[in-house]
Amino acid sequence: MSPVERKVGRHHLAFYRGWLQGLDLKDLADRYLETGLDLRLAKSTLSWLRDTLSQAALRHGRRGEARLLRLHLTAERPQKAPTLPSLEDFRAERDPSGFYLEDELIQLYLDTFPEARDKRGRQRQRLIERQLAALVWIERLLVTDPMPADLVSAWFDRPVADRLILAGIPTIGALMERVRDRGYRWWVTVPKLGEKGAARIVAWLRGYESSLGPLPDHALAPVRSLPAPLLVQTRSRETAIVPIEALAVPQPLSGETGSNRHPGQPRIQAANDHQAIESWLATKSGSPHTSRAYRKEAERLLLWAVIERQKALSDLTVEDCVAYRDWLSILGRTNPEQWPFRIPQSEWIGSRNTPRFSPNWRPFDGPLSATSVRQALTILSSLFDWLVRVQYCAFNPWDAVSRKLAASSDTPEDVELTRVFTAGQWDYLMAFLDTLPADDATSRLRFVLPFAQATGLRLSELVDASVGRLYTMPLKDGLGVRWMLKVLGKGGKWRAVPMPSRVINLLREYLARRGLDPDPLANPPETPLISRLGSQEPMTGSALYKTLRMVFHQAAESLAADGKDQEAKAFRRATVHWLRHTCGAHLASSGVPVNLVQKLLGHASLATTSIYTETDDEQLWSELESRV
Repeated sequence: MSPVERKVGRHHLAFYRGWLQGLDLKDLADRYLETGLDLRLAKSTLSWLRDTLSQAALRHGRRGEARLLRLHLTAERPQKAPTLPSLEDFRAERDPSGFYLEDELIQLYLDTFPEARDKRGRQRQRLIERQLAALVWIERLLVTDPMPADLVSAWFDRPVADRLILAGIPTIGALMERVRDRGYRWWVTVPKLGEKGAARIVAWLRGYESSLGPLPDHALAPVRSLPAPLLVQTRSRETAIVPIEALAVPQPLSGETGSNRHPGQPRIQAANDHQAIESWLATKSGSPHTSRAYRKEAERLLLWAVIERQKALSDLTVEDCVAYRDWLSILGRTNPEQWPFRIPQSEWIGSRNTPRFSPNWRPFDGPLSATSVRQALTILSSLFDWLVRVQYCAFNPWDAVSRKLAASSDTPEDVELTRVFTAGQWDYLMAFLDTLPADDATSRLRFVLPFAQATGLRLSELVDASVGRLYTMPLKDGLGVRWMLKVLGKGGKWRAVPMPSRVINLLREYLARRGLDPDPLANPPETPLISRLGSQEPMTGSALYKTLRMVFHQAAESLAADGKDQEAKAFRRATVHWLRHTCGAHLASSGVPVNLVQKLLGHASLATTSIYTETDDEQLWSELESRV
């Protein structure tokens, strides 16, 4: 296949023009090129432009311009000389009456403007001006704007174009679609691009809005930093399965006159069901994860009421709530021809992690487990309890609905506690880390995995941990100290979590790798225990999740390569939460009292912790195995 001829755009001419005028090449590359501060690629682009522009001039018989555009003057180019008045202009200003002789006037001119004596400098300046004039001529001849059908390889440097193509982005139009669909974090689907590289590409696209069209606000900044009204503007309001902020509820279904409305004025500023939900959410505090769970369940019920039931939320009866319970239980589990509800179940289910501003967003990404259904019903009952207390609703229909779900023929996902790394699997994972390159990413993993497994912290608690939360206490028996970590858990509750010496030693090594003081307490309190690569900024929960999932998959591939396909399946399924289960299960199996495991993990109920102690299935298997 013949290589695609690269096109010349206005940004290329701006880059070349700045270079002709003596501006710093790195600054120009950072401002105009998608490759950024990479000086090697900037020089390569400069050489390509010089050849392309001079050849274009030759094709049109402009040999002088061709030679002029190839001249390399940067080595001797001074700062741009100031513009000097002509001798005639000087005479008109300084000697309008003609008092001075010609020689006297010239001498006065040179005394006033000594830089005029620099003949070489003035010649270079005139040469640069001729180069700039040639660029103006060639711009009309050669420069074009990118179009959606153009290949990315026609506009971007080869390494960047190859990364985009590997991510399924062959054209500029596909690039625009990916950015509009995925938003600010579109780049996570592109190998080795990164946030800064993505920002340069987005800036490049914005420079050609006249031919490519504008980008939405959610492509320019993280969604969490944008106010809800801006997100609503990215899609039209409609009565459909859309996020609650984009839902247009017909007035009869708004709840302004719902049959379950409490008579009189409610104790909240809410004229309709949507506003009542927002008032309820505003009263909730705690972790962002909990807030998202409340919003998600209220949104799902409101959508179901309006779209499927064609009722207002404050019109729902006990029978409606029973129907919703059963609907949640069978959604995504029923053959299409046996689906008993009006809207097909496929309309409610979309791909996981689809952004809310995307037209492909759906409120579900698959069927719910029985535990998730019961949790949803508990949240919705608490919503209606609150609506009754503030005199928005007259009664709570969920009070009359049983939480017992219909019997299912589906095989339960976990009869035993399976989302745990066994001791053997954990040893293999630690050994696998030793085979990875000794770089910053591996250094972080060598701390993070033992840290998470030893402490049992939740994902949000891991990324929230900082140096300022560490403290030491003297040992009661003998000299020495124990290290502890203050953790803000679910429900805004603090707990103290032990940091074993081996984890503290790994933390010292990790801090030193980051260029910090190995003594944790000698660093600024806000220093995160887990940071982004090349930065002291805390790692986000989603980034840590993806990083650990990646290393689990790498371990799985290593096992599969050794012919251990069955063992590899566990690592392919593993998530960050497995580390928390592993912590609890290993402690319980080693004889640690269950109440201490509960305290470490921050469980509100001892019943939750008991899942690590209730089963002895492997012992039963061993007994039977030895007798057969």
